[in-house]
Amino acid sequence: MTIEVAQENPGSPKRSYILFSGGSFFARVMKWVTLTVITLGIYRFWAMTGLRRSLWSATHLEGDHLRYHGTGKELFIGFLIALAILIPFYALGFGLQFMGLIATIIGFAIMFVVGFLLTPYALFRRRRYLLTRTSWRGIRFHMQGSAWRYVGAWLFWTILSVITLGIALPWRMAKLDRMLAEVSYFGNQQFSYSATPKNYFDALLPAYALVVVLFIPIALIGPSVFAAAIIAPMLTFFTWPYIAADIFRLQVNSTKIGDAGFESHIGASKFYGAYIIHAVIVGVGVAIVGAIGTLLTLTIGVQIEPESGFFSLAFLPVFALYYGVLLFANMMVLQVMLFEWKMSSMVVINAHSVKDAIAAGDLENAVGMGLADTLDAGFEVI
Repeated sequence: MTIEVAQENPGSPKRSYILFSGGSFFARVMKWVTLTVITLGIYRFWAMTGLRRSLWSATHLEGDHLRYHGTGKELFIGFLIALAILIPFYALGFGLQFMGLIATIIGFAIMFVVGFLLTPYALFRRRRYLLTRTSWRGIRFHMQGSAWRYVGAWLFWTILSVITLGIALPWRMAKLDRMLAEVSYFGNQQFSYSATPKNYFDALLPAYALVVVLFIPIALIGPSVFAAAIIAPMLTFFTWPYIAADIFRLQVNSTKIGDAGFESHIGASKFYGAYIIHAVIVGVGVAIVGAIGTLLTLTIGVQIEPESGFFSLAFLPVFALYYGVLLFANMMVLQVMLFEWKMSSMVVINAHSVKDAIAAGDLENAVGMGLADTLDAGFEVI
């Protein structure tokens, strides 16, 4: 393996390129997806562990690769503990639905509040778990700070962003990203973060521009507010890959570990490409699954009475295929492919400055990761 190091002159910062060389992931992803489907999702914890371990091992900096130390067993146990925490609240909320309208409203409110409060808590604990299971050159990353302090900031800025119709969003993103960064460490070397709300506003400007230029005029002079509510979000969605690339570059370029900095020059085309490939795989896969379902309906549907209970069992393979298609597209494209493109776009400036980092920090248990899985709150696999 060749390590690329660029240095213009003895006085300039040393620039070390992150290299990604993990070979083909197709066979591994197919195995993980297949085992996850046939075990009704139980193998997912071991699949995610295998995926992270493979991605970490494929990421090289100055001749050494990242190492992932998590296990599927601890993820599974964390998930079970998270279930034990959540089930009483959701059972109460579900049970209240049979006690009248007021009780039903209270039940839904309980489930919403619990999920709303635990989402940022799970996000913080999930990040801490992943950091403590990651090492480079024998030194682990770790994370300090209070999860509930982060929850308070997350709730405040999220509610404020909703009340201000998104105007406070740049301040929210800058505050929360800074909070997560400044309690993170590589050994005894602390992270720092320099992005400002203005930087985030610049990244989000295309979305704001679409709202101002398209949504307001359509709402005022168009046929209906309903049309505006459909068109503007759709157009905003098409700008999201461009915005996502800007935000990723901003986050990378604003992060330092001690005296070591980072740069990324990834373009929006990578994000557009990933989302388009993902959409094609999902579209084609779902079409094939739909055709199989239609064929089953035509061949055996007239022979099976829905009331018998066998109708749903006959279509279990179709549902399994549908889940498998979505899982494969997510793992292969949004995880493996996009992860490789992100890592390959990054440069570490003065990586040698952390060579004297001293091991520090405690391991995090897997409950936070289990909460993230249980809530299904949109967290990325990695």
